[in-house]
Amino acid sequence: MSSTRLLLLGVVRTFQPAYGYQLRRELVSWNVETWANINPGSIYSGLRTLARHGLLAEAESADEGSSAGRTVYRLTAEGEEEYFRLLREELWQVRHVDSTGLMTAMSFIWTLRRDEAIAALESRIAQHEAAAASQAFTERGILDSPGTPNNVVEQVRLGYARNAGELEWTRDLVARLRGGAYSFAGEEPDWEAPDDLLTHWKAEAPPR
Repeated sequence: MSSTRLLLLGVVRTFQPAYGYQLRRELVSWNVETWANINPGSIYSGLRTLARHGLLAEAESADEGSSAGRTVYRLTAEGEEEYFRLLREELWQVRHVDSTGLMTAMSFIWTLRRDEAIAALESRIAQHEAAAASQAFTERGILDSPGTPNNVVEQVRLGYARNAGELEWTRDLVARLRGGAYSFAGEEPDWEAPDDLLTHWKAEAPPR
């Protein structure tokens, strides 16, 4: 899935160079198993697959001690290009059935410039508004169809209720971003991965 690929590329990009164990621990702390449908045990194989596809570079850690020889990951130039392609795809396109892509994109929206992030969110607002405008006609089509049980209309109403909730949240987020909330590419960062992150995780990594 593209959202899984984006998630793995994004977390490597954020913490690179990073051990597979570190990346797994980080993603578990994000509760990805609940909203991204990712089994924590599959993260290692996902990283290796991205490396085989040339999107990640693998190297052995040069650190002495228990972490010597452990694999660390970085994005390749191709991985960086794929990361931004997927991020923009998930951020600009509303998927009414599956919100996993948006949840993933929001984890890394700060890597774009503020004006692009706002433009993408405003595009989503327009898509949600267009969907809301069609609700009455969609419901009428179901209720007027002799071959469709009337209760099916509740599935449509549930989808539109979710749409309305995301629309309200997106409008609020755009207002906060216009007011200066968070830090984006090209701005003074409000958070950075610690310089000694590998040293910190090396002490907690399990034996090979």
